Amino acid sequence: MRRLWIGFFGVLLAACSNAPQSSEVGAQALRPAGSPDVAIFVVSGRCGVGTCSAPEQNWDYLGPQGTGQAVAQAFQALGYSTQVYSYSAHLRSHYSSISRKTEPGFLELEAQFKAVLQNWVNGFSNPTRIVLVGHSHGTNWTHNLTRIYSAVRFAYVIDLDGICYLWEDDNAPYFRDYYAQNGNPWGVDISDSCDAIPVKRWYGTSYYNAKDVAFANTTYNLEVQSKRVFLRREGQQNGDVEPQGETNFAYDYTANRRTNGSTTGIYTYVSSSEGHNQVDEPGSQAVAWVKSQIQRLGLP
Repeated sequence: MRRLWIGFFGVLLAACSNAPQSSEVGAQALRPAGSPDVAIFVVSGRCGVGTCSAPEQNWDYLGPQGTGQAVAQAFQALGYSTQVYSYSAHLRSHYSSISRKTEPGFLELEAQFKAVLQNWVNGFSNPTRIVLVGHSHGTNWTHNLTRIYSAVRFAYVIDLDGICYLWEDDNAPYFRDYYAQNGNPWGVDISDSCDAIPVKRWYGTSYYNAKDVAFANTTYNLEVQSKRVFLRREGQQNGDVEPQGETNFAYDYTANRRTNGSTTGIYTYVSSSEGHNQVDEPGSQAVAWVKSQIQRLGLP
């Protein structure tokens, strides 16, 4: 049951938290004691290409390897308390033969997200801030959450080398079944996410993947892209390119934008040395860059 802290004790609790407080403490209640300043939702990516059956075998690897906790540490260093939740890249809860356990999917993420809104955000003068982290296919799920909950403010959406290729194909059967059983509860068909979002450009309207769009309710969008497959060798004249180091075929090649074409609040880092399956590691240069940006920008 929610506890409403009022009077002097409520003011004392407010003074002990770094989360912004209302100038009129009596106007709204403070969050329940012990609730986090920041709730971080983390979504892993595809199990591979040609080596597994996706999305059935997709599993949550970002949670066990500590990527979500690495991001949490950046907020903790600023004095904020955190809570991390992690999910697999799938519409539904399912059994993965790779992790050998039942993995939660987007519907489970949405249920927990709604609980956070109800218990720690809505109606409170010091609401818990929402942060989303996605790797590869996981970025489609995180951006779609911001897409369908347009009235909710997301402090950070963090993209670790977002990929849309195969995402619609993987998930189409599950969306069809879900819509047939439940209708579409979101008001927009999120199964249509690749080349689906109109973005204004100087030459006209271009259609972007949902994972490449920072919607208006996202304050900061931190985008990591992994190294390119090929780099031009210095002094090369004939236009040919040759691979430099380890091949990296999967990488995000589209810089994120707002729907109005601007890049306000969007920051992009392109790794020169880390591949698609390296930028998501908690000790990577990419995650170090993410943490440095959080340190610089703070918690909005």
